[in-house]
Amino acid sequence: MRYSIIDKALGETNGLNPMLHRLAGNGKKMVVNENELRHVNADIDTAATQLGGKVLTEGELRNELKKLNNE
Repeated sequence: MRYSIIDKALGETNGLNPMLHRLAGNGKKMVVNENELRHVNADIDTAATQLGGKVLTEGELRNELKKLNNE
């Protein structure tokens, strides 16, 4: 499974409910999985970019969340 940490406002604009997702970066970002990205665009890399993020593996996600939560 792949994930993305996206801009919360862009996610909401594209139909993703932040109340159902893990928030990070002082609540300005949220974590979505590849299936949710496909609802925005069939190409998950394009979808992640449109939402202000990038596609991450599970390990990369953990590292990025640690960085965001330590800011």
